[in-house]
Amino acid sequence: MQINNGAVLKTSKEIEIYAPISAVWKIHADINAWKNWHPNISYAVLEGDLETGSYFEWKSDGYKLKSTIMEVDENNILGWKGSGFGASAIHIWEFTTLDNGNTLVRTKESMDGWLVKLFKGMVNKKLNDSLDAWLAALKSKAESR
Repeated sequence: MQINNGAVLKTSKEIEIYAPISAVWKIHADINAWKNWHPNISYAVLEGDLETGSYFEWKSDGYKLKSTIMEVDENNILGWKGSGFGASAIHIWEFTTLDNGNTLVRTKESMDGWLVKLFKGMVNKKLNDSLDAWLAALKSKAESR
């Protein structure tokens, strides 16, 4: 799975988390519990199991989204595509065990659509701020276990 390199917006972020990969994966892969540790997510419900083709609905920063799981490789990759009003996105999360036993989490996202084109600067800032907040919340949750 890859992001859309032709999309209006593309970004990537990464963070080292001082926790084993299995613990980080368990937190991140439990979509139904995102609202319990991610301050910007008020609602998240996965329909069915965490597997390719399953979908989930969620609300982030007040925006209602519907996403489809495109790739799942436990402790390695979780990727989805989704859409909301005037925008579509592809989001990939990669998990790697570092030599010191910690976990490197890397996320990549592309966004496209008329709303993204119209408000490119504002959407780009919001996207980057959102990913920073997500990684910080994941790190905080995993390291507090």
